[in-house]
Amino acid sequence: MSGARSGWRSALARLFGCGAAGRRLAGCPDLVAEIDGAGRLVSASPASRALTGRAPETLAGLALAELVHPEDRAGVAALLAGGGALVHRLSHADGRWIWVETQLSAQGPPYIASIRDAAARHDAEASLRASRAHYRALADTLPQLVWMERTDTGDTVYANPAFERYFGAIGHGRAARQERYHPDDRPRIEAALQGVPAEGGSGEAQGRLRDRDGAYRWHQLSFQPLRKDDALLGWLGSALDIDEILAARKALEETGDLLRLAQEAAGAGLFDLDLVTREVTLAPESARLHGLPGDRPAVIALGAWLRRLTPGDRKPALAALRGAIVGGGTFDVAFRVRLPDGGQRWIQAIGRLCHDRDGRALRVTGLNLDISARKDAEAGLVAAKAAAEAAKAAAERANAAKTDFLSAMSHEIRTPLNAVIGFTGLLAQADGLEPELRRYAGLARASAGGLLTLVNDILDFSSVEAGAVALRGEPFAIEALAEGCLGVVGAAAAEKTLDVTSAIDASLPRRLVGDEARLRQILLNLLNNAVKFTPRGSVALSLRHEGSGRAGERIRFSVADTGIGIPADKQSRLFERFSQVDSSIRRDYGGTGLGLAISRRLVEAMGGEIGVISQAGRGATFWFTLTLPRAEDQAPPEARAAAQPSRTGRILLVEDIEVNRELACLMLRKAGHSVDVATDGFQAVRAVEAGAYDLVLMDVQMPGLDGTMATRLIRCLPGQAGRVPVIAMTANVLPDQVQSFRAAGMDDHLGKPFAPAELTALLARWLDRAPPAEDEPALLDQALYDGVCAFLPPEAVRRLLGHLAEQVTGALAGEGTEAAGRGRLRFEAHGLVSAAGMLGFAALSRACAELEACTEDEVARDPSAFPMTLARARARCTAAAFETRRLIAGLEEAPPAPASLGRTA
Repeated sequence: MSGARSGWRSALARLFGCGAAGRRLAGCPDLVAEIDGAGRLVSASPASRALTGRAPETLAGLALAELVHPEDRAGVAALLAGGGALVHRLSHADGRWIWVETQLSAQGPPYIASIRDAAARHDAEASLRASRAHYRALADTLPQLVWMERTDTGDTVYANPAFERYFGAIGHGRAARQERYHPDDRPRIEAALQGVPAEGGSGEAQGRLRDRDGAYRWHQLSFQPLRKDDALLGWLGSALDIDEILAARKALEETGDLLRLAQEAAGAGLFDLDLVTREVTLAPESARLHGLPGDRPAVIALGAWLRRLTPGDRKPALAALRGAIVGGGTFDVAFRVRLPDGGQRWIQAIGRLCHDRDGRALRVTGLNLDISARKDAEAGLVAAKAAAEAAKAAAERANAAKTDFLSAMSHEIRTPLNAVIGFTGLLAQADGLEPELRRYAGLARASAGGLLTLVNDILDFSSVEAGAVALRGEPFAIEALAEGCLGVVGAAAAEKTLDVTSAIDASLPRRLVGDEARLRQILLNLLNNAVKFTPRGSVALSLRHEGSGRAGERIRFSVADTGIGIPADKQSRLFERFSQVDSSIRRDYGGTGLGLAISRRLVEAMGGEIGVISQAGRGATFWFTLTLPRAEDQAPPEARAAAQPSRTGRILLVEDIEVNRELACLMLRKAGHSVDVATDGFQAVRAVEAGAYDLVLMDVQMPGLDGTMATRLIRCLPGQAGRVPVIAMTANVLPDQVQSFRAAGMDDHLGKPFAPAELTALLARWLDRAPPAEDEPALLDQALYDGVCAFLPPEAVRRLLGHLAEQVTGALAGEGTEAAGRGRLRFEAHGLVSAAGMLGFAALSRACAELEACTEDEVARDPSAFPMTLARARARCTAAAFETRRLIAGLEEAPPAPASLGRTA
């Protein structure tokens, strides 16, 4: 061993000596150094100057670790211990760290180290590492799946995050990847992979890959070979998700198929208008629609296409085409084309303008649709609409005729009935009348009452059918109502010895809220029918409580009898108008067949139901159910005697029929009133103008001047005469008629025939009012008007009067029964206040101001306030219309005023 060491030292001496070896070392670019067992430099070659900036002699005795970068010293220590090569940093004399590669012999100590410059190599390796990191980072951020696999083992050596996210936990072997291929697509993908080495290029395929949740999605797979020195080491694989692209493509293909199918189903054909060549290309179906051969496309000039259209459609079609070109929108027009057989076909052309790259209009392309069937249907609808409108007009005329007929018949029947009922009533009450004659008078009175009931039923049904019945909701005692109805039919039942009973549920509330009068009408109708159609046995009224709810108490009313009954197949006719079970019913029992029809409509208007349970010969049970709110428990108001006027009055009776005049005079004078008589409207106006009356009882239908126009003229009278209460006392009782009376200025209505108690109540209502106010000033304030005439030229005054005349003529017309109508009337009155007051029409201005101030709150407190205020304002308007015309005529007849009387400064 010692001999070996001696030989090694001799070699070192020769290496660093001055012989030929020493000279060769001096020309070597690498630093060659001798290092002892302690890691110190013994000697160094001249290359130390170029590499470290130090002279060889300065390095002797230095520890190699002192020249090495601290981070690299551990590697150098390992190198000294075992030999080999290491790239590390070495200190330069100028303070820099330089990259070097040190190779150390394994024999020693001492050791021979060869140190060479490794900066270029280090930079290249760093650049390579940076490049690899860059490409790996790029692969890590790609959305497609990227992986590398070995050729020999098939193991995955790299997979980007997208790969791991899509597949989830997956093995590294090739079998794990293949298991994720769709079975149908696996052969195609493997073929693309195996073809890479054979063809020398890349492989591509489309297939479905199963994700971590088990769902398959379409991907575009690509395989790139990885080679080194022409040896195939592996493949770089990538998979791009194209599932949505393929789905969109499929949807587009399906849409195209559907479009073609729809086009074929609709009989639509394509057209194309070239705006440069002015030629129209028609697809086969479009050609067929135009009357051309449909087995091939047709190309015709634009002018020839226009000539195929009917003359009336050419101009609109051309205008639509120009509009589409100028506006850049769609082309949509319907036109008719003439066919070879002489007929015509409706076509709708829908197209869109297409432009070239420079934005110039190039062509119009679209579809032609056959719309002949639609046009025929539209024509049919137009004809049907015309027929329907004609039928509606006929129905309205028929309804108006029915209303006129009902009005006329009501008036003609009620007028003589008024005398019949009135005089038979007076006759039955006359003193000293023999009992037999008194009985005859009573029978006549009862017969007249039956006739009145018939007339009322007809009018009542007409009102109910037209929806003109307003239901009232007021508290009433349900038990008292039932007992009262039984009392009304008790006499008729007693004559037939029928037992009349009632059963009222003890759980029923004592008081409910509803329309007591209409409920009484329904119950009396059912009870009267039960008594009428029951020759023997009993009639029973039952009221049963069926529970409570948010809307109120549900009550079942029923009237059961033991009468003739109703066959099941004829029960559905009972509630129809003018309908009875058969003709023998009308012959044997009488009646109009309206009572049950009215009852059904009233029950339905109250939100209830009505029906019947019956068998022929076994009686019938008529029932209806209603839900009525519970009234607060309180004692029912005590019954009061019929109101009597607290004073007698002076009354003007306007009546053209002598028998009715005599009857009314008898009733009024018997009550102590003073009565004057007028037989037509002219006499009535003159009488009111001449005398002071407390009340006017005005008939409506009279020869000459009727009661409505007479009332309008009375309202034009100045002072208290124009404010006298006027009561319509007429056989016209339809709701529209009563409303027209109020619109004319009448204050109330009393329908003929009337009972003495009704007349007494009306007199008490109007004679017991507060004392009348003092007379109002005249309609025109003459002093104020004269001042206007002195201030303004006559022509200006004439224009102002003419403007006011236009305003007051027909002013304040229309209904004031609804809030909207009242608001419009207040607005019109507001416009008259200042115009009338400026010209001196103080009474008109004041009346319009009162109407404007009559708010909805006041209407809620007193429903009669607005109609009365409106009547006064209308009367002032009518009077002002006459007065303005008189003043304008006076200005036109007067001579021109002197110049000195013109406008003052």
